[in-house]
This record gives sequence, structure tokens and C-alpha cells, in this order.
Amino acid sequence: MGCCGCADEPSSKVEPSPKMELSSTVEPTDPTTPDSHQNSPSNYSEQVFVENRSCTDFFAIIILLILAGGFVSNIIFFIRVITPICSLSKCNSRVQVFMMTNVVKKGDIFRAINGYDNCGNVCGRVTSYENDPKFKCKGGDYTNKPYLEIDLEVTGVKKRTCKTSCEQDKTKIIFLNRCMNKKATETISSIIRTLRLESIYNDAVTDLGIAWRELIYLLLIALGLSLGILVAFRYMVQYVIYVVLIGAVLACIGGTTYLWLAWYREKKSVERGEVYPEDSSVEPYFIYAIIMSVISVIVLLVILVMRKRIELVMQLFREAGKAVYSMPALLFQPIYTYLLIGSTVIAWVYCMLWIESAGDIYLNRKNHIHFKKDALLIATRWYNLFLFFVACEFYLGCQHMVVACAVARWFFTRDKRRLSLPVAKGFGYLIRYHLGTVAFGALIIGIVRIIRAMIAFVQKYLKRYDNSCVKGILWCCQCCLWCFECVLKFLSRNAYIETAIYGCNFCTAGRKAFQALSSNILRVAAINSVGDFVLFLGKILVVTLTIISGIYLMQVQKKEGLNHPWIPITLAGIFAFLVSHCFISIYEMIIDTIFICFCEDCEKNDGINRPYFMSRGLMEFVENSKKALRHLEQQGAATT
Repeated sequence: MGCCGCADEPSSKVEPSPKMELSSTVEPTDPTTPDSHQNSPSNYSEQVFVENRSCTDFFAIIILLILAGGFVSNIIFFIRVITPICSLSKCNSRVQVFMMTNVVKKGDIFRAINGYDNCGNVCGRVTSYENDPKFKCKGGDYTNKPYLEIDLEVTGVKKRTCKTSCEQDKTKIIFLNRCMNKKATETISSIIRTLRLESIYNDAVTDLGIAWRELIYLLLIALGLSLGILVAFRYMVQYVIYVVLIGAVLACIGGTTYLWLAWYREKKSVERGEVYPEDSSVEPYFIYAIIMSVISVIVLLVILVMRKRIELVMQLFREAGKAVYSMPALLFQPIYTYLLIGSTVIAWVYCMLWIESAGDIYLNRKNHIHFKKDALLIATRWYNLFLFFVACEFYLGCQHMVVACAVARWFFTRDKRRLSLPVAKGFGYLIRYHLGTVAFGALIIGIVRIIRAMIAFVQKYLKRYDNSCVKGILWCCQCCLWCFECVLKFLSRNAYIETAIYGCNFCTAGRKAFQALSSNILRVAAINSVGDFVLFLGKILVVTLTIISGIYLMQVQKKEGLNHPWIPITLAGIFAFLVSHCFISIYEMIIDTIFICFCEDCEKNDGINRPYFMSRGLMEFVENSKKALRHLEQQGAATT
């Protein structure tokens, strides 16, 4: 997929200080004057963030629109055009159309919702007649028979009949418009009675009705705690990281010491004859102690080697806090993302019901009418799932791109006070230029996910056969594809950041991201280990404090009428985790963006002839940091 324009290597320059910006408007006449040296190109920084850009991966968004639009528009085309034409011309021949039009032609969503009888008549609906005499019983008005009764036998379904009511037979119960035999539900009912699930369900409904105010309070508490955690990340993250590192070191040393002491005591017990050698655990303790010693040495060496990188993680958290403070609108990005994903789930379920109801009419061995799917309908089922995967990845990619554009623009702006509407402009960059890049990444990940789904389907199908070799091969393929999908998602996130900085296409951005990450592999390891663990601790802290607040509201204050206080408390904990995940996932993307911007700033500028855009805190992690800071101080003194 091509790119309709890519500003890959920017050449525009900006000046490092307001004084130089003012003097640059005057062209010096004498190259030997001080002004001429001040305006020399060596004193300019290379502008990394590209303002003037063009659309990228245009064909990818066109392909995505064709795939999605054609899938849905076929339904409208069939309902608005094909059906009236056929009704006017009384055409009896089947209209050959594509994908969802074929589904609408051959399906009826109420077949899946209401069910149909032995003759293919949909319960509670008016069913059309068939011209083929083999299906003469099909057709009629069944609006007064909304319930489907299913009689089972050993070989399967014995009979399907549409009923007016299920109350005529006391052995039947209503379940999803079906009159189900009570005997078929005896096992489930016995389990429910044994576990007291029925009473728990009734009590849960009652408890939620009583404690709905407290649930709202707990949701607001979780929201406030999530925002508080983000503030704490900016000012107190170093203490959290130090506690984590000290805890890891103490755990390793303590575990190693305990295992060696246990081995020593066990060995002495054997030597004194207190324990028989065959009953002793000398050898297991010895093996465990050696393994734990190796792990402890590795952990200590990693912490020792990566101590500078861990300090960089702390500084990145502080910089992310500054970015959130400057652009609080970033925290609201997950709202529209998850609303779109929720709408997509509803649309996918709706299309799935249509697809599962469709098929060519036929008679089975019992002379019952059923509907068999042809190859096109089976392909439509997979196509629907593929579009669902792509749509979800596309929405998440759009969120990543907006955050990356806003943060990159903030990072590469010297005077942050002059920055206006960075999030809105980031959204504008996405809509105007980079929807194709996001679509490219979503299509690639969607293809991998649909292949994984197909392999999982084959694995499920082959469970009936005992072929260990094939199962092992499929399991290996599934594992490799899962790893490949994780790598693709990680690389795509960083490619979106490079696109946000340079305005280049997905392939170029992926190459740049790979180069930046591979040249800073230890820093990436520190961020993805220590940083992710700290973010995870933030989520756990929000959930824990919310649950403690729930215990106080429900039990300490003795909320009257509650049967099971743990039910609303558990629900509040789930809500707290979802809320904290939404906010902290944005924070994680901000950290990744600042890190890539830091790497690109180090690559493009040297801090002396071309001053850095990064803050003083980040300059400490550059090789020539002392020279850069000294040069920056000299410039500051010169401007004053």
C-alpha cells in the first residue's frame, strides 16, 4: 500500500532562544560581525516535528472503507432496490448478490431470535410460501404462535412446533422464546440449587437496588483515585520505583538465604541420623537454592547495570505528568474509543444473527426443513469477524495517533505557553492526514487475528480425532502467531508515534521505530519492565482503595437490608479497574511517545550547535549532558 506523500526528512530549522529568533529577522551584511555568527546555521536546532505534511497510506483507508462500506451497504441495497424490483416483476429466480446482500436474501434474523418449526415457519412471524412442492408446508401466519417447542430424543431433535403458550404443559418452561422441557434443565437446576445460585441472584438484584447510591459514590471515588494516581506518578514515582526495587532485592536475598539455611539444616539432620537419607529433601533444597542464587545474581546485576535507565523511567513519568497537566483533554480520549468499540460489538452481533439465520432450504433425513450454509455464507461469517477485529484495532489506533500527535507537538515546542489546542490539532492531523496509516496497521493486525481464529476453529474441530502430531503443529502455529501479533501491536504503537512526529507512512514509521527501539534496547527493557509494573501497581492501588472504601460504606456504616455486601463491593472493584485502566493506558502511551521523542531529539540534535528540545531533566541522560547544560546556561545568561 502506497503513500500519497511523506515528509520523511524535515529540513526546516528553528532557533533555540527568543533572542536568536528576534535577530534572525535581520539579515547581516557583514559575515564577520557577531550577529552573523549568532545567526549561523550551526546555532539552529533541527525541527523534528513536521507541521507541513501530506496524507499517508491513502490506499489503506480506501480499502478499509470498501471492505466495511460494501459489507453494510449491500443490506441497504437489497432492501431498497432489489426487493422492490423483484416484487414488481414477480421474479422467482434467486438474485445472486454478494456478502450481506446474500445473507439478507437467504436469511431472516427472527429465525435465530424466535426459532422455526419443522416446516421452516418462523414463530411469531408471517412466513412466505415456497414454490417447490417439496416445501409445501412452509408458509403461513404464525404471529399468534410466538413460542417454539422443542422435543428432544436420543438421536437429536424430534420435533419443532410453534406454540401459542407454554403454560398448557406444566413440564415446559420458557427460555428465550422457547418452550424447553424441564427435564433438560434438571441438571442445571440441581447445580443452581446446590450452589444456592438462585437465591444469590435474587439477593444480588436486591442488594444492587439498595446500594446503588454507594456504587455511584465508589465509581466517583475510583475516578478521583485514578486522577490522583496520575498526579502521584509525576511527583512521587521515584519512591514507588525505589520501593519496588528494594522489595525485589530483599525478596531475592531473603529467598536465597532461606533456601540455603533450609538445605543446611536438612543436611545436618541427615548427618545426625534424625532423618533417613531417602526421606530427606537435601537434594531438592540444594537445587532450589542454586536456582534462587542464580536468579538473585541476575536481578542484582540487572538493577546495577540498568540503574541509569531506571532513573530515566522516573524522569519519563515526571515528563508524562507535565504533559497531562498541560493537556488534560488527553484523559478523555478513551471515552469515545470505548463508545465506538461498544457500538461495533452491537453491530457485529446483529450481523452475526443475520448470518447464522441464513442458508439454503433443504430437507434432512427426518423430512424437517432446515437451512444449510453455502461457501459464500461461511466466508461471510469469517468476513464479519475479520471486520470486527479490524474495526476495534482501528479505533484503538486512532486513539494512539491522537495522543502521539498531541504529545509530540508538545515535546517539540520550546515555549509550551504558546501551544494552543494540541489535542484538537492532533485529532485534525489524524482525520486529515493519517487515517490511512492507522487503517494499514489495523488491517495487518486484523489479518493475523483472523488467521489465529481460523486455527483455533480447526483445533476445536480436530478434538474428535486423536492426532497428536497435527495438534502439536497447530499449537505451535497458534503460539507463534500470538507472539507475532504482540510484536505487531507493539511495533504499530511506536510506528504511530513516528508518523505523528514525521508525518511519514506506516512502513517508513515502522522502520524508524525499529531503529529507535533497537538502538535503545536497555532503555526499552527498563520502561517495559519497571514502568509497566509501576503502572500495574497504580491500577491495583485504585482497586484496593475502592474496595476498602466499599467495605467502609457497606459494612462499617452497616448499610441496612444488604444480604451479601461483597456483591456490590466486587462490582465496584471491577468498575474501578476499568476506570483506572482507561486513564493509565493513556498515561502509558504518553510515556512511550515522550521516550520516542527523546530518542529522535538525541538523534537529530547535539545540544550544543543544535540545542535539544527536551527538558533539563531529560538532558541528564544524554552522553554530552554536561556540555549541553553548560551551553544552555550560557545562552540563558546571554539572553539576560
